[in-house]
Parts: sequence; structure tokens; C-alpha cells
Amino acid sequence: SYEMQPLYRDFCPPLVPQQVLQYLINPKSRRLVKNRLKRLKQLYGKTFHLRPLNRKVVRMERMSTRRKKAYLIRFLRAFCTYHRDFCCFNVYRDAVERINPVTDKKIMALSKANRTLYEFLLPHEQEMGERPIMNHTIIKADLRGSTDITHRMNRRGLNPASYFGLNFFDPITEILSEYDAHKVFIEGDAIILCIVEQEDTPSGWYSVARACGMAINMLMIISRINKKSQEHRLPVLELGVGICHRAAAPTFLFDGGRRIMISPAINLADRLSGCDKSVRRIIQKNRSPFNLFVFQGKADTEMSKTTDDQFIRYNVNGIELNEAGFRKLAQEIDLKQFYGDIPDLQLEKVRLYTGKFPTKSNRYQRLVIREADVPVVNPKDFSELHFSHRKYYEVCTSPTLYRFTQKLSR
Repeated sequence: SYEMQPLYRDFCPPLVPQQVLQYLINPKSRRLVKNRLKRLKQLYGKTFHLRPLNRKVVRMERMSTRRKKAYLIRFLRAFCTYHRDFCCFNVYRDAVERINPVTDKKIMALSKANRTLYEFLLPHEQEMGERPIMNHTIIKADLRGSTDITHRMNRRGLNPASYFGLNFFDPITEILSEYDAHKVFIEGDAIILCIVEQEDTPSGWYSVARACGMAINMLMIISRINKKSQEHRLPVLELGVGICHRAAAPTFLFDGGRRIMISPAINLADRLSGCDKSVRRIIQKNRSPFNLFVFQGKADTEMSKTTDDQFIRYNVNGIELNEAGFRKLAQEIDLKQFYGDIPDLQLEKVRLYTGKFPTKSNRYQRLVIREADVPVVNPKDFSELHFSHRKYYEVCTSPTLYRFTQKLSR
């Protein structure tokens, strides 16, 4: 093979390299090669002289042992190089099979939104895109008794959709920018909002605090609207709000050009915003400054078998914050703790936390959080058995509590 390299191109085409090689090493194949060249002489319009090949045959027969050894060493080096490159190729192929090059724009958008797209761009191709999401906080606001309100308004010939839109959805939309929140979706009588925290933007790392402030503002709006509604003998609105923080980025899917968020925090916020009808019948007139009460109707052994939220709640114009959200809030702002009695409100052994946070417009807003133990009750009559080791957290809205904690902070 090495000897034929300088001259095989003179005969290929019409021959192939293998035929030239056979001519040099196999006397029986020489006649076949000669006949083939004679047949192709007219087609190519020239004569192929075999003298160079014949001289090469004689030279190979007279080749010295030293030259043969030199060719052997050259072959071994080439073979080892080939073996090394083939092993590297297999490593490379295995690595490439783990990568899915994306060309479809929909898949690129989906992968980019979920932070599973790796882009290797030249400097002029790079764009200032959206910063990656670190974590997020979900706010779920659920209207109470919307079915009954719809029935009553239809009976009076009024449009319940306009009533909900003008008195609930539109006012909430107007305050979204103040807390850097955005809508996830609206489902009939409920709205789900989200506040995200992005990398390299420490000025926006107040997702839980702003979610609590947003929820308080929502209830204040509903309270003002209810006063006007009562003057016109229209139904009053009642809310239940759940706030759930998750220390991870949400995932997304796309419905056409619309991005849809998927997160376990949405499901938990839905539970936190709920209100059990049986509990509400028992607590018909709540004269307490608190609007949230959480009960455990099952034994600890049953509760520990699942991670699902199985608590029983009374949440009428209340705001519940999950435990992870409270821990995150304690990192965001300086919370001052109070534990004791409040005679003005006839409250005993109350644990409160208070602190201020900046809104998007750098206006500071105070928060008051109540920490309480979850009582274990008899699910039949809700008689209290004992207190569990679990706790729940309410974002308070009572003006009296805010005046009290403001005096303490001073």
C-alpha cells in the first residue's frame, strides 16, 4: 500500500486502488487488469502504460529488509494513532448522544423558559434576555359564596360577571405593578398571582413580603367596595387568601404564544385559601381580630403518612402564609417578635411578628404576622383535644393590631 501511493492516481480511474494493489502483489490478477485497461482505452481516449507498475513490482521484489522494517514501524504508528482516534470518537459520540440539538422554535422557547436550554453564542449574537428565576411566591385569592351571589344577582336581573370584574378583578389588576406581581390565571371566582425573584437583582428579593402586602391591599380594596355595595343593597364580597413560597423556579408550558406556569405552590396556595363549610357554620360570628383558624382533625400518625395538606380551615377575609414562606420572610426583613397579652383586644398569650418592607415604588409597608399552634380537634363537634406541634401563620389585617405593634416598635 505504501509503495503504490506515488503512482496509483495515474490509473484511478478507470481502475480502483484495490485493483492496482492486486496488480502489484498477485501475478494472477495482472492479466485481468491489462484486459480492463484495453477495453477502456477508447472510452478514455488514451493509452495506459503499465511500465511504472512493472518497475514497481521488480522494486518490491528486491526490497531490503531494512526498508520493510521501516514500513512496519510506519504501519504500527499509524494503526496506534487510528486506535486512539477511534476510542476518542466513541467517547465523543456517547457525549453527543446525550445532547439534543434544538432547531424547532417552539421547543427552544419551552426549553429556554424552563432553563434547560444551553446556548453557546458569539458576542454579536448575545441578547439581554430575562434573568433566570431563583424562586417564586404564589398568591391565591378565592371568593366566598360566588355561586350564591351569582344566583341572587341573576334573579334581580343584574350581571354577576360585570360585578366581579369591576369590584374584584379590575381593582386587583391596578395594584399589580406596586408589588411586582403578575397574573398566572383567573379561574371563575378566583385569581392566582405570582411574584418571582430573579438572579442578580437583590432589590427585588422581597417576594414573600410583597405577596403579604399585596394580599392586605386586596382585602382593603374589597372592604371599601363592600361599603358602597351595602349602600346599594348589593352582595358583599368575602375572600380567602393563601400565600405559598417555593424555593425553586416554576416550570412552564406554552399554549400557542401564551406561557402557562406549573408549580406545586399553586396547589398548596389553593388549600391555604380554602374554608371548610362545617367550620364556618360553627364560627358564624367571628368577633376576634383574627380571620384565620386552622384545625387538625386527624391523628398525628395519619398526618405523617402523606405530604398532602389535610388541615381544616376557617378562612374568611383571612390570609394564610405557609411555613416556608414565613422562614423566607424572616430573611427578607427584620421581624420583631412580641409574645404576651393584649388587654385592649382581650387576647392572651399571642405571638406576633412585625416588620416593614419596600414596595416596588420604594414605599414602606408594615406587616403583622401571627404564629399559632394547630389544635387537634374532634372532627364531629370540633371540640378541642390538645395542641399539636404544628404551627400556622396568619397575615393580620386588623387596624388595632397594627396600631399596637407600631407602639411596640417605637
